Amino acid sequence: MTMHKLGKKQAECGVPLAWDIHDEAGQLLLRRGYVINNPKQLATLMERGLFINATDSSTTVATLLDRSYDPFWLWDDIIVKLGQLLRHHDRDADFPIQLDVLAQMAQLLVNRSRDAALAAMILLTDQRRYSLVHCLHAAILSDLVALRLGWDEERRRSVVCAALTMNISTVDTQQVLTDQAGPLTPEQHMAIKAHPTTSAEMLRGVGVNDVIWLQAVQDHHETPLGSGYPKGHKEIGEEATLLRTTDVFSAKVSPRTHRKPMSGPQAARVLFTDPGMATENPFIAVLIKEIGIYPPGSYVKLANGETGIVFKRTDNAHTPVVLSLTNSKGTPESKPIRRDTSRDEHKILAVIPRDDIRLRLDPTSLWATS
Repeated sequence: MTMHKLGKKQAECGVPLAWDIHDEAGQLLLRRGYVINNPKQLATLMERGLFINATDSSTTVATLLDRSYDPFWLWDDIIVKLGQLLRHHDRDADFPIQLDVLAQMAQLLVNRSRDAALAAMILLTDQRRYSLVHCLHAAILSDLVALRLGWDEERRRSVVCAALTMNISTVDTQQVLTDQAGPLTPEQHMAIKAHPTTSAEMLRGVGVNDVIWLQAVQDHHETPLGSGYPKGHKEIGEEATLLRTTDVFSAKVSPRTHRKPMSGPQAARVLFTDPGMATENPFIAVLIKEIGIYPPGSYVKLANGETGIVFKRTDNAHTPVVLSLTNSKGTPESKPIRRDTSRDEHKILAVIPRDDIRLRLDPTSLWATS
């Protein structure tokens, strides 16, 4: 049995343990789900050393969050922990396990509600944390596509881990570029061109040995035409191709300081018409089908004059379920009204840019139980 020592942030007072806890010799100390309520007890245990079985992480997150699930709190929690882990990767001996937990958290978003996961992507934009949000976007989109294609759990997890860590070597550089209006400096250009290889090397250095994960990071900017980087390889694995697709799509639809986001259909057209993206790439069509024409979280204008938010996709991409937030005169509703957009009077006429919306919205109240 391979044992990994827990870090300080992986066992907290008042929070059910996510794993069975062992001592260094492998003897069971505490069962998964046990709650340590005494800070002194926790400190004593941590000093003694708490260890988990490396293979015992399959049910960590779902159990903890099942009773009080809030996808938007979970989204923000992932971003915070991802930033800490990527920026201080060299301080954590158990980096692969901690990253695996974050990947499970991202997959929980998808497993519990794909609509809520997509809504979080659209509604929770944050320029100050763009480089981290972008990686989570790619992770969620990759998992959505992989799930639709029937990939097994282990393969899905590897791709999600790759998405979360693909820019580990440039996480701060990517954030600077979000606010940079001018061209890349020579140093920035060199860092960006080298980052797939540098990131893969850093991951190996902190104990990652998952071949799919590492290869997807290494090749996520390569293309079958040989026009990619850093090595111009033409033989690209499916996982790297999927990650390249979701990476580029996310970048297109995400707002930046000096660039407005594209709509989903606009980004799709860019991907379909770029030979470097579309050649030998079966994932673009699957991604667009999964997201839909009007993804959850999009604001729309209805035929009856109401302003609403897309709540849930249906089998018809043109007629999602919408929650009306205002009446036809623009007055906010006290409670959102569910609308069937297949009816003529509730037909979607247009997507409203997020910057044009002045309504206050608590997304948790809409999607927490979806």
